[in-house]
Amino acid sequence: MNPPSSFIRKRKFAIASGKANFELNRYTSGKVKTQDTTLIVISREEVETCDLTRFLGSCSPKHQDHRLAQLHGKVRFTIDGFDDDPEPLCTIPSVRTFYSLCHARWPCWSFFADLDSDCLGMIAACIVPNLSLVQRPRRKVEVTMLQPDLICFFESCLPAAAYLHSRLGIDKYAGAKLLQRVSYYLQLPD
Repeated sequence: MNPPSSFIRKRKFAIASGKANFELNRYTSGKVKTQDTTLIVISREEVETCDLTRFLGSCSPKHQDHRLAQLHGKVRFTIDGFDDDPEPLCTIPSVRTFYSLCHARWPCWSFFADLDSDCLGMIAACIVPNLSLVQRPRRKVEVTMLQPDLICFFESCLPAAAYLHSRLGIDKYAGAKLLQRVSYYLQLPD
């Protein structure tokens, strides 16, 4: 039997189980600014009706450049209203559908997402087609994603990131460094 290829390495994230809204349970939908991070809280109603209007307006590439610069790498996205659901967010069909629709219309996660949180990992887990979940102690669930799926997710974000970098005057070298951080975060091969 051949050893597994590095191509199928997996990325693991520990996320809260049972409490679907793992970052915010006290905020309602909207934008919440905390220190250097902007939290985009998406309501359960928006998820279940697939209403992208407010979400797309919150982080639109159509914002003025100074607003884009303020949001670059400082946004955490979360879903509110699934606190009582015992399933992790990434397994709830309406959440997966919502994030997939967002990704199809707005693949800007790598530009906006705060890499100091599990936010981008959770979003990727909602978008990639293949997941594996393992229950861990203290209501934690380990989410495993296949590397080819993560590569596909990352590559689909590249054109939007390149466009936003050029809008902000970020040169190609600095833009590549920023994308390298995202790649490192997702544990992609060099």
